[in-house]
Amino acid sequence: MKARIAHISDTHLGTRPRDGVKPNVWGEEMRSQLLENDFYERFREIFEAIAQIDPPVDLVVHSGDLYNSPWEGNPSQPPVVAQETAITVLQNFIEKTGIPVLIIEGNHGLYRLLEVSLLDSLKLAVPGLDVATQQDLKHAVRDEEPLVYSYEKLDVYCFPFMDAAVLRSANLTDRFDDWITTHQSRVRTRPSIAVAHGMEIDQSLFKSIFAMDYDYIALGHDHHQHQQSKKAWYAGAPERWRFDETRHDKGFLVVDVEAGSEPVVSPHILEYKRIVVNEMITIDVDDTVESVSDKVLALFDDKGLKAPWDPETAARVRLVFEGKATRVNSFDLGIALEALRIKILSTESEYNVVQFFWNVRQSVDEEFVAASYPEIESEYLIQDPEEDFRAYLETLEIDKTMNTDLLTKIAVRSLEHAVGKKQGRLNTESIRMDDE
Repeated sequence: MKARIAHISDTHLGTRPRDGVKPNVWGEEMRSQLLENDFYERFREIFEAIAQIDPPVDLVVHSGDLYNSPWEGNPSQPPVVAQETAITVLQNFIEKTGIPVLIIEGNHGLYRLLEVSLLDSLKLAVPGLDVATQQDLKHAVRDEEPLVYSYEKLDVYCFPFMDAAVLRSANLTDRFDDWITTHQSRVRTRPSIAVAHGMEIDQSLFKSIFAMDYDYIALGHDHHQHQQSKKAWYAGAPERWRFDETRHDKGFLVVDVEAGSEPVVSPHILEYKRIVVNEMITIDVDDTVESVSDKVLALFDDKGLKAPWDPETAARVRLVFEGKATRVNSFDLGIALEALRIKILSTESEYNVVQFFWNVRQSVDEEFVAASYPEIESEYLIQDPEEDFRAYLETLEIDKTMNTDLLTKIAVRSLEHAVGKKQGRLNTESIRMDDE
């Protein structure tokens, strides 16, 4: 028996970029902000595309982070329009196609301290929708039962987001692994897949899932669409949630699954009207504040941003300034950039830009804290903490007697302890033992 699924993930409905954003621009008048609306448009676009697939899919799986909030960085509910969008799009899709949809809970849209889930209320509003929440996961482990949904052509084993640190603090890591291997094992020879939300970098992706002989594992949490292993893929986020995601293709996956065979995965890539610019500008030793500002305007011209206002294509711009000059300090540069931003985002602007902010990385005595911070509420999963910290140290004026290697080791070990990757005491002896 064969089955076909559409795999989507990390839609983050309700994301509201705020900093450095052009004021009073709407995606839908008095209902959703312009950049917030991009996430709703991608959600509609994906389900419209899935409805047109021929031959049709048997199931749509969403591997977590349907909504952007609540999460540990923002405890509030998602905007009303985000919840309305989820309801109307899913209702229309299921009524039109008859194709069921399954959504698991990710780390976004999750109430950390409440025994309730937004997905449960969504299910009440949408016939034909199945959900798997963190509470469902806890109950399944407690009752020693599988967390599985069975459809006409396949079985789907669900692994909503679970924080590894929480399992460790409750001494439940071994019990959780035992539950996976004992109760989440496939029981029929027809196609069986898993849907999970997690990544190795924060230890929320449990290795035992990969030993369960599923025919396909639909992964969420990583916004980069890519193959994780022979039978596992991340669908990625369909909208650019962070600026560094501009270098990746975005969309969803169509997967043909047959029991005992490798899945056939077909990426469906989305195209975007809105320009996203994520560039670095070098501050040369002979630069002035005025010449750096000129570099910014030259970049805007080079990217074709000098154009009449168009809400569909208006650019999001993030610049990183690196280097130092004797006549440029971060305070004066920040003041100049703030003035430039006011000009660029004004109603009379000659630039088609909806968002503009920056970071300044230079070694100076004065420090300027900009009024604008990164584009969205974002979690920072550090890919290479040692490289990042060494790069940070290079921006500082450090006493030559200080041991930068030791400083780097302390910083990296501190991060590892903070995310639960390391346990025990953090001291010079433990660092020395790690190096041996």
